[in-house]
Amino acid sequence: YYLNLAPNRDATLNAMLMSKRGVDLGGDFRYLDTGYYGQVAANVMPYDRLRERERWGVTTSHTGNLGGGFGLNVAINRVSDDNYWSDFTHVNGPLTARLLPSEGALTWAEGNFSARLRTLYWQTLQTSDSTIIPPYDRMPQLSGRYARSELNGLEYSLDLDYTAFSSSVALTGQPNGQRAFANASISKTWASAAGYLTPRLQMLATTYAFDGPLSNNATSANRILPSFSVDSGLVFERDATYFGRNFRQTLEPRAFYVYTPYRNQSALPNYDSGAYDFNFGTVFSWNDYVGNDRIADNNLLTLGLSSRLFDPAT
Repeated sequence: YYLNLAPNRDATLNAMLMSKRGVDLGGDFRYLDTGYYGQVAANVMPYDRLRERERWGVTTSHTGNLGGGFGLNVAINRVSDDNYWSDFTHVNGPLTARLLPSEGALTWAEGNFSARLRTLYWQTLQTSDSTIIPPYDRMPQLSGRYARSELNGLEYSLDLDYTAFSSSVALTGQPNGQRAFANASISKTWASAAGYLTPRLQMLATTYAFDGPLSNNATSANRILPSFSVDSGLVFERDATYFGRNFRQTLEPRAFYVYTPYRNQSALPNYDSGAYDFNFGTVFSWNDYVGNDRIADNNLLTLGLSSRLFDPAT
């Protein structure tokens, strides 16, 4: 049943009879207004005859502008039990996964400054035949950034992040802890229609405080690493004709060099780092990992070549 509540609000109600389980009631409410929008969807089975209990699942999302540079984002995904994902495959897509994130973030931006306060909680649906190592909850995560660009191509920034990580120590095999991370960066770009050259210097500092000892009995750790990179490219153009149509074709060679010295990080925990997928974007990245727990030691030169076709009239 579709209910057109207002030009910017509507709802959908539905009911399903599952012959072996019972009646499953569902609903979906959407809203859209100046400065905010969101959606709430839920399913409830008052009594499941096979599981002999109540079953439910709920997913919500909200994005809003609070004014004064502040914003609010909330997303909740929760279910009643560990078997919901396999018993109710017909419900909302996010609830059929075994890892369900619930997140809230308060953001702020003004000029060159930005900040975010975030909480992230994972509901991990474990089963008797397979165990999932749960991701780390972030309770909380506080990050800030200052970035400035000058007219002469000079750019500098400072990124700060503090996160308290929490998960099941028995399943992760490493202690929970708090991590503070800082990345100071300065770069300068010389650019023209013919190409560009951008050297960049970064200084990365990380400090940990653990709730329990590591394998080496340490309850804290520190890491400081510099990283230097140079990104450069040229742009050649020519008029070309393909399939009876005129184009402007480019030939764009690119060279990217990065040097980051080696540090032994095998004793440090891994809360949020993983290797990037190999693609055209990440091959020109200064670090091989996403997240702040691992920094790759690199002394690499990457060469690439791309070509694009433009309509010369537009």
